[in-house]
Amino acid sequence: MTAITFGWLAAIFVGAAVLSSLLVPLLIRTASALHLYDAPDGVRRIHASPVPRLGGVAVYLAAAAIAAPILIYGSGLFWTDGIIAPYEVRMLTGLLIGSAILFVVGLVDDVRSLPASVKFVAQVVAAVIAWYFGAGLQTIALGYGEGVRLGFLELPLVLLWIIAVTNAYNFIDGLNGLAGGIAIVACATGLAVSLALGHFGVIIPTVALMGALFGFMRYNFPKARIFLGDAGSLSIGFLLSVLLLKASEAPGPRVMLAVPLLAMCVPLLDVSLAVLRRWLRGVPLSGADARHIHHRLMAIGMSARRTAIVLWVLAAAIGVFGLLIALTAPYVATSIAIASIIALCILIIYGTNILSYDELIVAGEVLFTAPSRFRRVISDQILAHDLTARIQSAEMVDEVTALLTSTAPSFGFLKMELVHDLRNHRTTEDDAFATWAWKLEYPLRPRPQDASSPSYKLAIWCSAEHHVRPYGAERAAKIIAPGLERWLLSRSADLNTPGAANFGIDEVSARLSGRRSGISKSRAR
Repeated sequence: MTAITFGWLAAIFVGAAVLSSLLVPLLIRTASALHLYDAPDGVRRIHASPVPRLGGVAVYLAAAAIAAPILIYGSGLFWTDGIIAPYEVRMLTGLLIGSAILFVVGLVDDVRSLPASVKFVAQVVAAVIAWYFGAGLQTIALGYGEGVRLGFLELPLVLLWIIAVTNAYNFIDGLNGLAGGIAIVACATGLAVSLALGHFGVIIPTVALMGALFGFMRYNFPKARIFLGDAGSLSIGFLLSVLLLKASEAPGPRVMLAVPLLAMCVPLLDVSLAVLRRWLRGVPLSGADARHIHHRLMAIGMSARRTAIVLWVLAAAIGVFGLLIALTAPYVATSIAIASIIALCILIIYGTNILSYDELIVAGEVLFTAPSRFRRVISDQILAHDLTARIQSAEMVDEVTALLTSTAPSFGFLKMELVHDLRNHRTTEDDAFATWAWKLEYPLRPRPQDASSPSYKLAIWCSAEHHVRPYGAERAAKIIAPGLERWLLSRSADLNTPGAANFGIDEVSARLSGRRSGISKSRAR
């Protein structure tokens, strides 16, 4: 690259910045006249007063107005060591068409809200156009190296990448200056790798977009006089996804994934956490909430200005790691990649706790304890089936009671017993449990058609104390209760004889208690 080249790049940057800064005041007045405001809601939209939302129009128009004439008419004059190749012209055509579609759809959404499905279809169409005109993923690699050919997976992965980045950038546009700063960092990363690899067709629109964003940031940070709106966030997200993809394309062609992935790591991480959180909560994935990364940083005491700066710095640091992985020797890149993955994992784990993402904390605990819980579930079911088989060979109720009593500790329960509904008195042992235990009562109905037949329940005493496991009570009851019903049915003739209601043994019946209604759980006070 020569001094003339850098001079023209500086001129492109300044021209886009000046044009954008001139357009923004006009759009502020236009949006105000048309009452196109982004109103605060106190939850997700945390600004103090309504703010116009057409800032993205200035960014897109300024970048396009500066870059397009140079790409069409002046590239041969500006580049002394090369001109834009035909395949780059084709790619830029698809970039312009796709971004224009999303710009128009976003603008309509800013003026009149559109359904999420319409915006999604527009993103798919724009992504297909970009792929058709040359934004491909034929071969992928971490950095330098042979890479892996994708074959028929190319189109699905290109669509996934473009749609994911477009939506991730749209999601992160929730704080003054945050989205603009993240985009500038991504443009700088793409510019660096483009200069290293000689992608002249990518350099011009990247510099123009970065300049337009700088002009817009004057009105968006630290105090926002205008927001990007969907016209800006959708079109800029699309431009970043395609430009980063082509900027990191090495000869082969193969895409060095470390650059685009890490350049957009903060938005992608934020949207991934949002989707995971909403899935774990069972709420719509496309819904909005106030638990994005920037919201949580502000919730722990950071100001809006400091939150934006912290996330800019984080995005820049991760982007530098991407450049180092892509542009250094393979053995160095591998070492940096391993260190980056470890650092990112630590950051996610530590940040999840700091930002109080309870959904992820609970999910992590479940995953870490899953092997032991899985083994315990199997053990409990085997034990319950064994107990059911032993109950079938019992002759008297006291034998069944003895089996339940002796087996309860193996499940981790305080006590299991067979309860007769006619017994309403409480025992001393029940009163002792009542201060710190709760009981599951599972009704047994061996002869539901005969209302006069004796009615019994399986009672299981549990507590969170004394190393018992109350979460296994229902699971055990569902296996043991049918076995007890079969046993009671086989002994129904004996149990319906005079005096059978007393179970034949006063000591046993004195220990049994019952309640009238179905399954109940009660924690004693």
